Amino acid sequence: MSDTIGVHAAPVAERLRQAVEPTLTDEERSRIGRRIGTALAATALLIVGTIYAKVLPDQTAVADLLLFVGAIIAAVPLFSAALHGVGCPACSHLRETHHEHDHGAEACSTDGSEQEHHSGGIMDQLVSIAVLAAIATGEYATAILVPLLMAIGHFLEERSLLGARAAIDGLKRLRAEHATRINDGVEQTVPIDDLAVGDVLVIRPAEILPADGTVTEGHSAVDQSSVTGETVPEDVAPGSAVFAGTLNVSGLLHVRVTGLGHDTAMGKVLDTLRSAEQSRAPVTQILERYTAYYMPFVLIVAVVSLLLSQEMSRAVAVLVVACPCALVLSSSTAMVAALAMASRYGILIKNTRFLEVLSDVRTLILDKTGTVTFGHLDVTGSEPLGAATERELLEAALTCSHGSRHPVSRAVTAAARDAGIEPSASAEVTELPGKGVEARTDDGTVQLGSAAWLEVSPADEHRTEHHPGPVVWVKRSGQLLGAILMADRPRPEARQALADLRALGIRRTILLTGDREPVAKNMAEHLGIDECRAELLPTEKLESVQAEAESGERVLAVGDGVNDAPALARADVGVAMGAMGSDAAIQSADIALMTNDIGRLVTAVKLSRMTRRTIAVNVAVGISSALIMIILASLGFVGAIVGALVHNIGAVAVVVNSARLLRAQLD
Repeated sequence: MSDTIGVHAAPVAERLRQAVEPTLTDEERSRIGRRIGTALAATALLIVGTIYAKVLPDQTAVADLLLFVGAIIAAVPLFSAALHGVGCPACSHLRETHHEHDHGAEACSTDGSEQEHHSGGIMDQLVSIAVLAAIATGEYATAILVPLLMAIGHFLEERSLLGARAAIDGLKRLRAEHATRINDGVEQTVPIDDLAVGDVLVIRPAEILPADGTVTEGHSAVDQSSVTGETVPEDVAPGSAVFAGTLNVSGLLHVRVTGLGHDTAMGKVLDTLRSAEQSRAPVTQILERYTAYYMPFVLIVAVVSLLLSQEMSRAVAVLVVACPCALVLSSSTAMVAALAMASRYGILIKNTRFLEVLSDVRTLILDKTGTVTFGHLDVTGSEPLGAATERELLEAALTCSHGSRHPVSRAVTAAARDAGIEPSASAEVTELPGKGVEARTDDGTVQLGSAAWLEVSPADEHRTEHHPGPVVWVKRSGQLLGAILMADRPRPEARQALADLRALGIRRTILLTGDREPVAKNMAEHLGIDECRAELLPTEKLESVQAEAESGERVLAVGDGVNDAPALARADVGVAMGAMGSDAAIQSADIALMTNDIGRLVTAVKLSRMTRRTIAVNVAVGISSALIMIILASLGFVGAIVGALVHNIGAVAVVVNSARLLRAQLD
């Protein structure tokens, strides 16, 4: 019969191994396999020993020997983990739940996480003492079943955690295995490891881009939702940047490789996520402070229960139910789920600490250009003079602008083309720094530039005083045709996003910019921003953020992460907008929004609030369940086996509650 049970136990262990194999590392699969495999073998001996005792009641010594061997087999992995936890606290239970997922070799690092791991090691040590006591008193069934139930519980926790981690791991699978490279005009399919910067690739519809690059030929729409969270595909054309892990939706593209592996936007996102998974939230650090007092407290309760009741079973039950698994998982599971949820929305969080601090922010500081505005000039209107028409004014301006790369010229060219105007004649274009652009044609000279250079009269200048943005003037053959009005337009979602942030508890909003004061004030009034500080240098922006941070309020600073990097670094939480493909933005900020949608800032704050509430519930469940079970066990109402079951139910409840974050509606 022993052989029969062993035959059936092996397939069970194999099915469990197959169930976790797709998403666990080799070391994790081996560890879980050892725990469950030994527990099943011990259970088989328990069944054989129990049947032997029933069938042959006069040979109890043989039955007891079988049960004793089963108890030892069940206890060996547990004792090993407990001793390992004593020698290296950083290598215990939390490593078993999720911290070792990508960094198994770093489990013994000194990054400050030892206390968190140590709180998990207490569980192995408490259960080991309980099992040892059960063996010493001859309660072999308890000594076998308790490790089995604990192993099954850890397996269920692992599987539940994988649901949260899968959203992050899904990014890792957005990797093409092969690419089509063009060599001397011939297409070749090669492994992506053979690619080099400068290679030209063919990307067909429905293919995942294997590398970052620049489109050299073709037009298409690219689905970037895997990185930015944007559901609408991005139209690309020659000169457009494209990124690894995104999906070519429609057209055929030729792409020149600019980044591979860790140097791609996706690679940097994954590196940051790995780092964030290893970080600790402030609430976790608070819990760790009390870890050193927990073990002595539980041992005292167990000893007192033993002395008062004279029943070893009560002491064993206290040790089992006191395992703080639910409490240990309360923060880490919620943070893993939150990181996974953030990645879906294109929000890259570098450290879980910032996710928690974000919920306390009360002051919002915004950079103007590129943050609440598009970051480039657009033509917003015109002021023709005399008999000139708006179309005539644009036609003359285009004669100068189409041969220049100045931001003003690009804006004029774009506006003219939107109006269906194309350059009508070839011209010799000359840029004059600080003045404007001059074009010589067969019909005369056309000038596009400042009022001072074109000698615009005060009366004509007065006609554009109502416009706070840049103004350029157009003159043809000495005759002033009029003015073109420009502005850096606000993002359409910015006003609503700021209103939503105020509803979430942001008390004060400040706009910082190096732009002219009239432009900045007009923008602040349009968006409903409380205070505006204009004509600032980067060092003055830093001083403004520092002053607000020293006032006692939590400060959130938002910018492009490049010229305002010092200000973002000084804030309690710094957020970089449009970090897709930008090393500087990802490095300078605590949180990076992979798109330029400022509405994602609202999503991040909502997520931080939900995460904090989830952690609070988890901690309450962990503490209350542990205390209640300790009381019941010490009074003899709960035995060790039932306690192990209830302990696992509490831990799974915490994981399930954290997984609710994955289904949250944040839009």
